[in-house]
This record gives sequence, C-alpha cells and structure tokens, in this order.
Amino acid sequence: KLNMLKIKKFVFNPFSENTFILSNELNNCIIIDPGCYHSHEEKELEEYITLNKLKIVSILQTHSHLDHMFGTSYIANKYNVPVFIHKDDETTFNSFEKVCSMYGVPIQYNDPINFNYFDLGKGFYLGNHFLEIRFVPGHAPGHVVFYNAENNFVINGDCLFQSSIGRTDLPGGNHEQLIKSIKNELFTLPENTKVYCGHGPETSIGEEMKNNPFF
Repeated sequence: KLNMLKIKKFVFNPFSENTFILSNELNNCIIIDPGCYHSHEEKELEEYITLNKLKIVSILQTHSHLDHMFGTSYIANKYNVPVFIHKDDETTFNSFEKVCSMYGVPIQYNDPINFNYFDLGKGFYLGNHFLEIRFVPGHAPGHVVFYNAENNFVINGDCLFQSSIGRTDLPGGNHEQLIKSIKNELFTLPENTKVYCGHGPETSIGEEMKNNPFF
C-alpha cells in the first residue's frame, strides 16, 4: 500500500524512553523525541537512517523533558534539521541543562538548537501524510500528540500509558489538567486507534477507555 507510514521504535537512555522514526514511501522521515544518550544509541539511530536511505525532514518533540531530548541537539546539528516544539514548552526546553544536573546526568551534547513552534491549526505534513497535532497538557505544559487518521495511530508521548498516565509531579505538571486533556483530546479518537507511548508497550484508545484505572 502506497499510503503506509513506516514506524520504527527505539528504546533509548537510562529512562527507557521510546524514540520514533516515521518514514514515507519517498524515504523522507521525521524523528519524534530523539532520546539517544549513549554513543552506541546514536550509532543505532544513524545506522537505521543510512541503511534505509532516509532523509530527515525535521525533529518533532511531544514535549521537552530530558529523556525525550537527550539526542535532539546531536541529531539537529549533525543532520542540520529544524526542531519543532509547542510554544508552552519553551521553558521546559530551555531548562534541559539545569534538569540534567539536578538528576546528576552528564550532558553528552548541548550545542545550541534553533527551534520552531508548531502551528496547531496547520498540523504537520510528511509528504502527503498528515499528522494532526493535538495539545494535551498536564504532564508537561506544552505537551502535544501526533495523530495520523489514515494509518490509525497516535504518538502520544507521556500522556497515556498502558493502564497508566504520565506523572504530574514534575515542574509544570497538573493532574486535573492531564485527566481533562486525555478525555478531550485522546478519548475522542476512534477506539481502535493504536497508541504509541513515550515509555513501555503500545496500547489502544479503546483498551485505555475501558481498563485504565485513572478513568
């Protein structure tokens, strides 16, 4: 089928974060939440890109917590590609160094990154494939998810997990807001939508509506 987006998942860094590469039939790709931390993880990502002859169009961040952006600066500068964040996540994005030192995690790469804001109304195109961008704050102030209707999936970062939700005890977190966001922006998607999470296994919207203890 020509309209399939290929999704490749990597599990990176000490926080077992899920990094995703979405590629289309023309071998253009976007990287979502590049969490590669160790050099062997960077190499694994690069080898996949080289092997599949991919051209990186941009980096999209669901949100800017450290585990989701260890590799952002490295990839952005190595491949000279733009980074997109939600405007409400700029504070989180800019506190990367501070948070790393708070956690006692040495920074591997921190070259300056030029970032752009998402235009929520416009969404994001990878070739002919449309990603709807939904604003789902609560785990982080500028958290977004990427929904592709034709291939029936959502890449939802740290909002919803299998039988769980994102933690809300970090700066800018808000439990009530997260619950409301998930109900309004995720539970309004078709129940058979596949949910790719920022940590752990995939699930579905229907499964979480029925079984998630937080609802």
